[in-house]
Amino acid sequence: MAADQRSKADTLALRQRLISSSCRLFFPEDPVKIVRAQGQYMYDEQGAEYIDCINNVAHVGHCHPLVVRAAHEQNQVLNTNSRYLHDNIVDYAQRLSETLPEPLCVFYFLNSGIIAGA
Repeated sequence: MAADQRSKADTLALRQRLISSSCRLFFPEDPVKIVRAQGQYMYDEQGAEYIDCINNVAHVGHCHPLVVRAAHEQNQVLNTNSRYLHDNIVDYAQRLSETLPEPLCVFYFLNSGIIAGA
């Protein structure tokens, strides 16, 4: 599944050519090339360990076995966006609504919790 690892310089050159400049890198003068993650940690191409406090994983971590299993099971059935009618999205919204106050009873599901400023 994973591509052969290329050098950091090669990855950066391809990114500069193929990815919009509006998708900014952290530390653009010397970006960190992350090659894997497990739990709350991410690892660069040299094996340096970083604690991940910003990638929306603080609540379960990277590669959590229950999340991986649930995603795998769902992908065997259907992997699509929320613009189609499907029971899973309303079932999840219903379960979530039961844990929140009434004013928080309408949901908008996204793929990320990060809101980028201009």
